[in-house]
Amino acid sequence: MGVEEQILDAAVEAASVHGIERMVVADVAKRARLSRATVYNHFATKDELVAAAVRREATTLVDAAVVASRQEDGLREALHAAVATILRLARQHPLLDRVVRSEPERLVPLLTTDDAWVLPVLRAPVEAVVAERFPGIDPVAGRRFADVLVRLLVSYSLSAPDDPPEVVAAVVSGLLIDGAVALADGFTVAEVEMDDDEAAADAVGGAS
Repeated sequence: MGVEEQILDAAVEAASVHGIERMVVADVAKRARLSRATVYNHFATKDELVAAAVRREATTLVDAAVVASRQEDGLREALHAAVATILRLARQHPLLDRVVRSEPERLVPLLTTDDAWVLPVLRAPVEAVVAERFPGIDPVAGRRFADVLVRLLVSYSLSAPDDPPEVVAAVVSGLLIDGAVALADGFTVAEVEMDDDEAAADAVGGAS
């Protein structure tokens, strides 16, 4: 584990216990078993440290959702798995749970504004999956689709719906897939999935 990861682990732990407002760099340094100077060498201010920690945790959730989506063949199934995964993980996350309940005003701007460098980081892997799953989609439309999905997931992570993650995921995946298919050169879901199957078959045939 690198020093920065060590510091970020300690920051998440400290913020989960004390909240962001009461978290102090000295406590982070102590938990990381490093000096305050070492922490400041990597993160110039507490706000920079908090932003980096939130960005890393959010990225971890999205990465887990991308992995879950790639384990499914069908489009709706893939998006259902992604949404359900991120909702379950968000509900279990100690930092999100602690901060959303006690000081949402510190966390919301970090996750919902482009200039905080969290949303752009989260959009990139989602946009890649959209382009992979919908080869006919216009790049701009794909980017907007990814943006809508990420913002929706962030919103749900900050304020979880009352329904179980699987129920929310089923509704969201149905709505978004139908919208994305309409943008992908008029393909139907079956046609897009058939193209995926044919591409996989061609890959297997070429390798044999």
